This record gives sequence, structure tokens and C-alpha cells, in this order.
Amino acid sequence: MSSAATVKANPAAPVIEAQAAPTTDDADRSYGRAISIGSVAGIVVFIALLWVVVKLLAPDWSVGATGIIAVWTGLWCGLFLGGTIAVGRWSQKQGH
Repeated sequence: MSSAATVKANPAAPVIEAQAAPTTDDADRSYGRAISIGSVAGIVVFIALLWVVVKLLAPDWSVGATGIIAVWTGLWCGLFLGGTIAVGRWSQKQGH
């Protein structure tokens, strides 16, 4: 008796049909989109905010020095904080 015949003859054994596993679903795409948009928005906002803060605290510094500090710090803060906030908002929309 073959194994396929045994599975069909035994009603207690589940019949499992082969299905193609989805590679990406809507939740995965929306999660990636949320992280990307949140990170980019966070970077832009933090660079602008840090530019203003550095100019207020050290008005005599050059544009280059102010820009380097604003871009370097804004990239890291914006990336992590913007991505984190975006994931939190995405999670609330998903009902988690």
C-alpha cells in the first residue's frame, strides 16, 4: 500500500496540499515602506533642526562646520528615531 493511499484512507490524518508560499505580502511591503519613509523624513527633519540649534549656539562658526555637525548627527538621529517612530505608527495601524 502506498503512503498516499494510506493518508487518504485514514480520516484522522490531515490532507495537506502543496501550495506555493507567498514571497512577500502586503504587511511586509507596508512595513518596509514605513521604515523607509520614516527614516528619510527623520533624517531631513533632524538635519534641519540641528542646523538651527548649532547656528543658535555658535553663530560665529562657518557654514562647513555647522553643516558637518548637522549632517553627521542628523543622519544617525534621524535614521534611528525616524525609523522607530514610523514602525510604532505602522504597528498601531496594524492593530498590534
